[in-house]
Amino acid sequence: MSGEFLELYRQHESDNIAMSVQLNRWSLAMIEQMIRELEKKLLASNLPVDEVPKFERWWAEVL
Repeated sequence: MSGEFLELYRQHESDNIAMSVQLNRWSLAMIEQMIRELEKKLLASNLPVDEVPKFERWWAEVL
């Protein structure tokens, strides 16, 4: 009986992991699509681009 329970538990956990991985892939695809759409809108807007102040470029210094 306990072996059967363990197998059911493993299968359940395996299914949960597979669904989590799929959700993460979909989320990444959606975020990438949103970024592409925003980039297109920004390029089409013809707004001037100002240089980013040094205090806002902190991540470049971290790398």
